[in-house]
Amino acid sequence: MVDEANIETHGMTPMNRLSDDPDWLPAMSQRVTRMVQRDRNHPSIIIWSLGNESGYGANHDALYRWLKAEDPSRPVQYEGGGADTAATDIICPMYARVDQDQPFPAVPKWSIKKWLSLPGEQRPLILCEYAHAMGNSFGGFAKYWQAFRQYPRLQGALSGTG
Repeated sequence: MVDEANIETHGMTPMNRLSDDPDWLPAMSQRVTRMVQRDRNHPSIIIWSLGNESGYGANHDALYRWLKAEDPSRPVQYEGGGADTAATDIICPMYARVDQDQPFPAVPKWSIKKWLSLPGEQRPLILCEYAHAMGNSFGGFAKYWQAFRQYPRLQGALSGTG
């Protein structure tokens, strides 16, 4: 089970820059701290999550460092950082298709194969927000499960988590 801090900033554009605003670090830190204090002894919590769809910035880096110091036994994941950040132990793309990139205007969505082929990248890949109508559901599961079995770094998918 992934425990999420529920740090989400939909509607704060461009690209949710609260994550780079130091004025927001205390509020974000309080959410992460409360989550860890409340749930650290639950045996089913195996991954901490910094949230979902809140851009990426210095606040995420600070929260990641705090979490790793507070609980080095569990990995930390954050959807918004992709492979360009050290603020996640797991690369967890949203809506990734198996072998077709999706050229969205603001942020391109890479295919699973492209994520797995990044030079020097060895972190595991776990899809988030999977199994709904964003191009990876309604009949497409066979292709995904074939990829899960084919690529060792592709660890699976989570349904609706950040």
